[in-house]
Amino acid sequence: MSRPIQKKTQIVEAAMKLFVEKGIEGTTTKDIAALAKTGEGTMFRHYKSKEALAWEVFDENLQALINEYEEHTKAMVTTREKIRAMVDVCYQLYETDRYRCAYLLLFEHTAAHRMPPNYRTPIKVLDEIIQAAQAKGEVKAMDHALATALVIGAILRIPLFKYYGQIQNDLREFIEPVTEAVWTMIGKPVDSSLSAVGSKT
Repeated sequence: MSRPIQKKTQIVEAAMKLFVEKGIEGTTTKDIAALAKTGEGTMFRHYKSKEALAWEVFDENLQALINEYEEHTKAMVTTREKIRAMVDVCYQLYETDRYRCAYLLLFEHTAAHRMPPNYRTPIKVLDEIIQAAQAKGEVKAMDHALATALVIGAILRIPLFKYYGQIQNDLREFIEPVTEAVWTMIGKPVDSSLSAVGSKT
C-alpha cells in the first residue's frame, strides 16, 4: 500500500471511530488528524472539509456494502433467501467491523440531505425485492412500503440494541431467528389445503 493511500485509510478509520463515539459535530479535524497520526493539512488534501469527509466515508462504505450484497444474492431465487442474506451481511459486518456498521446505521439521517434522487440505499434495494416478490406471489398483498419498513426495522434495530448494550450475544446467532420473524410478518403463507392435496398424491 502506497503512503498516500495508507494515510487516507488511516484518516477514514479514525474519522469513523470518532464520528461514532463523539458525533460529527463533536469531532474536530484536529481530533481526526491526531488519531490518524497525520497532519490536518494531509487530511485536507484528501477531503475539502470535515462534512465532505463524513459524507464520502458514508457513501463509499454504503455503496460497497450494497454491491457486496447484490453480488452475493444475484444467483438466489427466493425472496426469503435474499432477506436472510441481508440479515447475514448486516450482522457479519457488525461483528467484524463494529465502527463501520455503527457509522452507517447512526448517520443515515444526517447523510440523507446529500443523497441524489436515484441514490441506492438498503431501503430501496429491499423495496425492489419486495415489490418483485409480491408480483410473484411470495409476499403478502400489503403496502410494499409498509412491508419494507417492517423488514428493515426488524433487521436494523438488533445491531443498534447491541451497540447500546441491550444485547450481549454475537449477532450471528440471530440470523436464523430474525429471518424467520421477518418472514412470518411478510411471507405469504403456504396454502394448507394445497399442501394436504400434494401430500396425498
